[in-house]
Amino acid sequence: MRTVEYELMRPPEIAQARARLPLAFIPIGPLEWHGPHLPMGMDGLHAHTVAMEVARRVGGVVLPTYYLGSETVRPTDRGPQSAAILGFEGTERIIGMDFPDNPVKSLYFEEGTFAVAVRELIRLLKLDGYRLLVLVNGHGAVNHMRALQRLAAEATDPPRVRVLFAMAFLPPEPPFSDPGHAEKVETSIILATRPDLVDLSTLPPKGTPLRYREFGIVDGKAFDGRPTPDFTLRPDADPREASADLGRTVLDLEVTRVAAIVSEQAQALGLAAGRT
Repeated sequence: MRTVEYELMRPPEIAQARARLPLAFIPIGPLEWHGPHLPMGMDGLHAHTVAMEVARRVGGVVLPTYYLGSETVRPTDRGPQSAAILGFEGTERIIGMDFPDNPVKSLYFEEGTFAVAVRELIRLLKLDGYRLLVLVNGHGAVNHMRALQRLAAEATDPPRVRVLFAMAFLPPEPPFSDPGHAEKVETSIILATRPDLVDLSTLPPKGTPLRYREFGIVDGKAFDGRPTPDFTLRPDADPREASADLGRTVLDLEVTRVAAIVSEQAQALGLAAGRT
């Protein structure tokens, strides 16, 4: 199979790939707490997997994963994304998923610093002749996503260059907006790709409730303002019920979705995208 990982390619290979299709994928995600059972690089690993599979379908090269990302202080009201709906008093200063009892902190970048780093990478790739750049994002923080969306819009120069913002994960079904964090689906994705990085033994036995604030594992309905009465994870989001089969199913849907978006944008630029 042709190599698509930029850092593993020799210069002539990169030049040939760019001549075939001037498309580059940039996987992005912070080093962030994802419960005790998943790796800190979950978001970046997820984004990289999706980017690799899309590149194999449509062409292009995949840059090394950029383990960068931003977060913000949770609201002190009792609305969506607040600390209160996760079982805290609501007055605590909690940034992202860095709950007070976590033994390790996430490495969140200040939003401006994060934006500068990504903007510079985009600038350099445009200078090297890439016409379609895809920011494959694996992190769900609102301010993080807005920064990437803004950078994509700023750097797009039609009809010469387009920069796309693409979520690695599938959007949840309305009326919900958040897919959850470190729960069954994310755990299944890593089980399907890097099972050696998952350790479910760090969680209590099945049947024991998982409190949001204790484990930093949250279902999407809770983030959207509908937590369970006792602030414990819903059974249908329990990572102890995760499976590699579910992960492969979800990944295929994600890759198919992103590949369709990228192919459409490549065609709009007059570029030939397809299996390589």
